[in-house]
Amino acid sequence: MMEFFGYLRQDGLAGTRNHVGIISNGVCTSDAANRIAREVNGCVAFTHRENCALISPDKEIVFRTLVNLGKNPNLAAVLVVSAGCVDPCLDPLAIADAIAEAKKPVEICSIHQAGGLMTALSQGINRARQMAGDASRIKRQSLPISMLRHGVECGGSTPLSGPVTNAAQGAALDIIIKNGGSGGFSETPEVIGAEQRIAARAVNNDVKQRMIKVVQDYETVLRNSGLNFFGANPDPQNIKDGLSSIEEKAVGAIRKGGTTPLTEVLGYGERAQGKGLFFVDTPGSDLVSLAGLAAAGCNVITYSTECAVPYGFPFVPVIKITARKDHYQQYPDILDYLVDIDAAVTRLRDVGEELFKLILEVASGRKTQNEIIGYVGTCDLWRIAPTS
Repeated sequence: MMEFFGYLRQDGLAGTRNHVGIISNGVCTSDAANRIAREVNGCVAFTHRENCALISPDKEIVFRTLVNLGKNPNLAAVLVVSAGCVDPCLDPLAIADAIAEAKKPVEICSIHQAGGLMTALSQGINRARQMAGDASRIKRQSLPISMLRHGVECGGSTPLSGPVTNAAQGAALDIIIKNGGSGGFSETPEVIGAEQRIAARAVNNDVKQRMIKVVQDYETVLRNSGLNFFGANPDPQNIKDGLSSIEEKAVGAIRKGGTTPLTEVLGYGERAQGKGLFFVDTPGSDLVSLAGLAAAGCNVITYSTECAVPYGFPFVPVIKITARKDHYQQYPDILDYLVDIDAAVTRLRDVGEELFKLILEVASGRKTQNEIIGYVGTCDLWRIAPTS
């Protein structure tokens, strides 16, 4: 039986990392969260731009996203950092209580209740230090592949993305799912024109109709905005690199989802509930999409990036892959894996198995380039409505 070495959590899930998460409940505490995380080894911050002016549906979406990010099994414990305002839009106590359902330690650091910023920072650092000490006693153990949840992402698409790097991701994802694991892909506008192909793989009619609906709803939003989406996607860089149409881009994008049946379609910030393949409704922004995959519970992510995107993610390792040998040689501190073009076209299963082995190594503790250099702090969430 194939295994990896991970952290078994009290809720029955598995972490590939063992961080303490310092999560800001609003943009006004992002600096405080970052400062606390910087002072304590083993802590990572997740910050964002949202604030007290959120209205529905964003208020509900951001709340559940922060909760499910906190529940991610790569976090051993969580400190929620709050300003402590009366009647906050994103209630830190409600966020903390919901995260605690995952049976992990959760505490709140409130700036107002502490009597000011410097006192709050001191208290927050001390609580984070205690949490990190407790987390350090948790040891990796041999766990089955069925406990992996693999997120797949792509960005900076070229004609190589679909048949090479995305196909490699999909082949690796198939191996994980066929061994009892789970995984998912996202970026709703990127699959417009190919949604019927995904829907045809649904396990039942409800999942099929849900897949079609999220794409149709996204198209409606785009039309109502006045954006000529079909003129904007593929974007100028995609066109310069050789993509001809949104349909060609979409057919390439869905290859990262592999070939297994589609079992779930999730709203942004929702957590996957079962095994198998899921789709997360997210925008095409890679940063926002990565957060959606992390909230869905992914404990490892692969990311096809022909443009060598530099960022990673705070607490889920992101393995960045490319088919461009020149980029792989030029950006060794950004890219983790070079996909052989000829092999991907002629021996895709072999390439998928090779990438799968790298995923197992990273899941077992091998660091990605982003983790080695500490470039993991860039975060963003999805906002749909205007603020009040």
